[in-house]
Amino acid sequence: MKRTQVQLDEGSYELLRRKAHERRVSVAAVVREAVGQYLAEAPRRKRTLADFKFIGIGKSDQSDYAPVSERHDEVLADAMYAEMQEKADEFSRRHGLDRS
Repeated sequence: MKRTQVQLDEGSYELLRRKAHERRVSVAAVVREAVGQYLAEAPRRKRTLADFKFIGIGKSDQSDYAPVSERHDEVLADAMYAEMQEKADEFSRRHGLDRS
């Protein structure tokens, strides 16, 4: 058996404690039984494409990078370069450096 820790809100803990007291068993025994029942009753079904209807519903500005789905590395590199340039320009302005 493995030991674990679970945090419950006060109300749930009190109901659990009462149930254990009524049955004259430990709180852990009630939790084990409840988890066992849950796992036995909740078989996992295999997901199908229909479960993912949300895919592709959004739109984005593809700008000059269409299709972004294929050119994502280039988009990221350009964005990072632009951010670095902005930071370098800001640094130069703060320290009175000429970036010509």
